[in-house]
Amino acid sequence: MTTRAAESSAPPAHSTGDSGPGDTGASGPVRYRRNPDLLLEWQDGAGPVLVDCRRWRKFTARPRLLALLDLLDRPLTAEEAHARWAAPDGTGQDSSGTRRTLEHLADAGLIRATSRPAPVAHGLTPYELAAHARAGQGPAPGTQQGTPPPARLSHPEATETVRLTDTDTDTDTDADAPPSRPLREVLADRRCVRDFAPVPLPLDRLGVLLARAARVRGRIGPHRLQQTRRPSPSGGGRHSIEVYVVAREVSGLAPGAYHYDPFDHALHRLAPWDDGLAAVLDATVTLPAYMTQPPPASLLLASHAARTGWKYEGLALSLIYRDTGCLVQTLCLTATDLGLGACPTGTMRPTDRIPFLAGRHEDLLHVGNLALGLPGPDGENGGEGQGETAEAGRAAGQP
Repeated sequence: MTTRAAESSAPPAHSTGDSGPGDTGASGPVRYRRNPDLLLEWQDGAGPVLVDCRRWRKFTARPRLLALLDLLDRPLTAEEAHARWAAPDGTGQDSSGTRRTLEHLADAGLIRATSRPAPVAHGLTPYELAAHARAGQGPAPGTQQGTPPPARLSHPEATETVRLTDTDTDTDTDADAPPSRPLREVLADRRCVRDFAPVPLPLDRLGVLLARAARVRGRIGPHRLQQTRRPSPSGGGRHSIEVYVVAREVSGLAPGAYHYDPFDHALHRLAPWDDGLAAVLDATVTLPAYMTQPPPASLLLASHAARTGWKYEGLALSLIYRDTGCLVQTLCLTATDLGLGACPTGTMRPTDRIPFLAGRHEDLLHVGNLALGLPGPDGENGGEGQGETAEAGRAAGQP
């Protein structure tokens, strides 16, 4: 992307609407304010650069320009801006020069000029706009260099391996699961279940869920590319999402945290149940979903981001979020088909605050969660009654 100089001698231009850079309407004096979609970044060899996150344009950020933009965090007339920006010793440009600078910056989109009230915010932060705009530019130059990260994540610190029921995706002869139903029925029945029966989640049912929704089905292309085929789609076959089971009450499984190995269809025990793990379950599922009781188990989803970034640096985060949505929907539909209750939440925590991932906090991004269990008496109505639960949560000081 070409970096532009923000203080050039191009002639100013004006527009006459609130959405444009300039507005000379008769509603009042023209006031200037910094574009709220700007971010400041540092580029190697280029120094500080201003990024217009909505239009994805970059400008060289000279110190004096930054001083002016710092003043324009609220609407100012040209006269007010000049009085605050003028050099204390009287040197520098006069008020007409300041006005021309403001007009030029408005034309470039770095500031906004209007005589009308500011429009309603669009609901996205500059960081969100930057991620979206950058993803539209495609992968960064120089991707796919060196050896790609492996498609399989190992946890050598695991203390136990639990082999899950190895059922075929079309038969359930080894598990106490209902027969699969037509897709149209599953789609019609899917609900976010927040009320779970006070019984453990059957381990066999959990194994079938993971086998159908997350197990590796094969390789794509040469082995060296580390691309796999799984039930959910993933950008470039990278499949960066790792599944962790937070097991509070799962029949036949000691309470604790486990990593699901989608190659061997096994759970690797990472930590026993303790107050820290209970706090993770509350913070990621119980409280965000306004549940009155914690679910028997949850799936914590974490992305090994480098797996996607090796091929798609520049739009990797966007792809990771989309991959997460695909996997969550696959898990929800599979859970519905198996007669399980499921409720996704989007609460994310720094991985160094998740005890069983603390040693991997530089490699993994927490991207989502899914409560699991057998539906309780109110589980069939999904979100019905959620309002009362939410009000109770707010009264107790919960988010």
